[in-house]
Amino acid sequence: MSKRNKELLEIGRDIGGDEAVEIIKALEKKGEATDEELAEITGIRVNTVRKILYALYDAKLADFRRVKDDETGWYYYYWHIETKRLPEIIRARKMQELEKLKKMLQEETSEVYYHCGNPDHPKLTFDEAFEYGFVCPICGEILHQYDNSAVIEELKKRIEELEIELGLRAPPKKEKKGKKSKKRSKKSKKK
Repeated sequence: MSKRNKELLEIGRDIGGDEAVEIIKALEKKGEATDEELAEITGIRVNTVRKILYALYDAKLADFRRVKDDETGWYYYYWHIETKRLPEIIRARKMQELEKLKKMLQEETSEVYYHCGNPDHPKLTFDEAFEYGFVCPICGEILHQYDNSAVIEELKKRIEELEIELGLRAPPKKEKKGKKSKKRSKKSKKK
C-alpha cells in the first residue's frame, strides 16, 4: 500500500471511522459506484454510506456525477474518490497537527504538573493540586510533581519531524563517518 493511499485511508478513518475506510477501498477497487452499490459491496446501510459520502465530499475527497434515467426520470449519483487535492489536504492536516503540538508543548513547558502515579488518573496543574490539598481527588493518594521531560522531548521530536516534512525546517546535517579532518596539527606541520 502506497504512502498516499495510507494517508487517504487515515483521513477517511478520521472522517467516518472503519466504515469510511471500507467505502474508500470499495470505490478505489470499483472506480465509480452509486450509494446503493456501495452499500451492497460493503454491507453498510445505505443511509450510513450516504452520510459518509457526503462527509468525504465536504472534505473534497470524493466527487460524483449525476445521470438522469430517461425512462424513470430519476437521477443516479455515481461516486468516485477524488485525489487531485489530496496533497493539499494532507498538508493542511499536518499544519493543524503542528499547531496543536506547539500548543501542547507550550502548555507542558509553562506549567508544573502533579500526579498520584495512577496512569488512569489525570495530571493536575499546580493550581488544581493546591485546590485539592495535593491529594488526588479520585484515589486520595498524595500528589507528586510530575516529570514531563519525556513528554516535552517527544513533542519537540514530533514537531521537528513535521516541520521537516512540511519544508519549514531543513533536515539535520549528518556527519560523514570515516573521513579525517583536513586540518593538520601543529606538530605535523613542523616536521
